[in-house]
Amino acid sequence: ILNQMINVINSIIETYGKPDEVRIELARELKKNAKEREELSKSIAETTKLHEQYKEILSKPPFNLSYISHNDIVRYKLYEELRENGYKTLYSNTYISPVNVFSGDFDIDHIIPQSRLFDDSFSNKTLELKSINIEKGNRTAYDFIKEKYGETGGENSLDNYLIKIEDLYKKG
Repeated sequence: ILNQMINVINSIIETYGKPDEVRIELARELKKNAKEREELSKSIAETTKLHEQYKEILSKPPFNLSYISHNDIVRYKLYEELRENGYKTLYSNTYISPVNVFSGDFDIDHIIPQSRLFDDSFSNKTLELKSINIEKGNRTAYDFIKEKYGETGGENSLDNYLIKIEDLYKKG
């Protein structure tokens, strides 16, 4: 099955070019009962509707995107997740204006590096200045902030970071 999947993907790449992403549904959903499958289908439909709303928002000012990829939607959702923090990044406390979200100045960062945890989920991502993300490298957010800003005292210190994260967690 995996070899066949690779052949199909290679054929798609050859015919249409490299896709932004490839999603593969596994047969594990077949084990679910009818109610669980219905809830899953309902959740997928709600997410699809929400993504269409995001596409509508991103196609208008201040974003004005003409082509909207899945990665753009993830970036926008991460941006909106920073609303409770005044649209400021979590590590450097840098304000992100709407026009800068897609400027290339900000990266999608893995809070715990993907190479260490193998977690590419939304909950392990945030937006951060590209230069800070490069400087962070393969460290966790905790380790990076502790080393760069110190444990106590400064605006971006580890103790203030932990308070900010706990507060954002409580707010949902």
